[in-house]
Amino acid sequence: MAGYKLLAAVDLGSNSFRLLIGRVDESVHGAPVLPFDSLKQTVRLAAGLRADGSIDADAQTRGLRALAQFGERLRSFAPETVRAVATNTLRVARNASHFLGSAEAALGFPIEVISGHEEARLIYLGAAHALTPDGQRRLVIDIGGGSTECIIGVDREPVVLESAPIGCVALTQRAFADGRIDRTRFEHAYYTARGVFAPIGDDYRRHGWRYAVGTSGTAKALAQIAQAEWDTEELDRESLARIHAALIEAGGAERLELRGLKPDRRPVLAGGLAVMMAAFDELGIESLRYCNGALRHGVLYDLLGRDAGDDMRVVTVEQLSRRYHIDARHAQRVHDTALALFDQGARGAREELDARRRLLGWAARLADVGRSISHEGFHKHSAYILQHADMPGFSQREQDALALLTLTQVGGLRKLRTPLDDLQWLAVAALRVATILHRKRDDQELPVPALFFKQRKLRIEMPATWARQSPLVHDSLLDEAQLWRDAKVFAAFDYKAI
Repeated sequence: MAGYKLLAAVDLGSNSFRLLIGRVDESVHGAPVLPFDSLKQTVRLAAGLRADGSIDADAQTRGLRALAQFGERLRSFAPETVRAVATNTLRVARNASHFLGSAEAALGFPIEVISGHEEARLIYLGAAHALTPDGQRRLVIDIGGGSTECIIGVDREPVVLESAPIGCVALTQRAFADGRIDRTRFEHAYYTARGVFAPIGDDYRRHGWRYAVGTSGTAKALAQIAQAEWDTEELDRESLARIHAALIEAGGAERLELRGLKPDRRPVLAGGLAVMMAAFDELGIESLRYCNGALRHGVLYDLLGRDAGDDMRVVTVEQLSRRYHIDARHAQRVHDTALALFDQGARGAREELDARRRLLGWAARLADVGRSISHEGFHKHSAYILQHADMPGFSQREQDALALLTLTQVGGLRKLRTPLDDLQWLAVAALRVATILHRKRDDQELPVPALFFKQRKLRIEMPATWARQSPLVHDSLLDEAQLWRDAKVFAAFDYKAI
């Protein structure tokens, strides 16, 4: 297919079966895999493991039904563009080979039962492509239905990989089969999970890491509850303790009333919470952030076989620019002027300034994405796209920041409901002024504006000769200064032609 190709990953997890189709767009910066289509079926294969270690007929039927649906979607795919992997339940099930024969027939492609270490490697690959390369050592925790993968790595390279044979479905079936939850039962489940993590605890603490990341369903569910209930940006020990207390008081997950808890997570919440609390205590985790890159994403990148040395955010920005037919020369001019203005006024720690500067630069390059929908209110469309689009490499917080900058590039300032700090306001001002200066969208050379920012007083100066030659833009800058003064964002905001 000219210009791009499609790849597909099928993940036969112990809790859910997932299909992810990715679109690969080649560029000078690399080849990002952009999610194109996805399907999910909650199979709970691990819940069908009988005492003798075989998968019961009902669980097999649920799995085959899901794979037949995936196979229909993948009917036109060549064999080399699809990779299907199976994880813990099919690693341990006595009748795995019998099921796999039927499963491959339903799917139409070979299915590979991968080892715990291979699963951990692919999970880290998927997570690493969703996180920003920062040179810091990170711990990735993926609580699945039958196992939990723990990986320490730096950027795209895993350093330590382990797969612990404990997961949310398996532990829920073992400790809470009848759905009843009390303090004694939960403690038993918690200490069971700690016992599984204990052999790797000392080694992981010795290696150390700067921050922890959680992937897949349990981490997502617990993080969503913590965010919805207590407005916490990361899942921490206090949030876990509160969820635990609420679960014990309710006596069962089905009776639990917590915002952010989705119906499909209720049946395995207790086991997942016990595993997460055990991981926190055995590995010494204080808090973790949720990341949406997981096994299926890693399978896609592994299938692609590309060198993962580029910053995915750079690739993503370029791809979005191409996809939405942005005028690259105009975007470059706005980018350069906005950064020149920001650099003159920004003060702070270098790492923080670099991060803000990158976001401003990307916002300048992507400010026009909404024009592909409509020129009227394009900034609103741009903000919506950047907030909700699949943007590999970007965190949701970064996407929100890009959306805010593009939303405020034109129009009034009172529409902002989120309080901003001075650096954020400075970035807004820089992008707005750059947008005004380059409104004609021509190649005319402009003098570099001078910006002064001290004690929350901002002043912008342009040469008087330029102002006489560009009266419309000059008047627009005078109006812009008045708008800022009316909004009372800064102690002062002045524009002068000198």
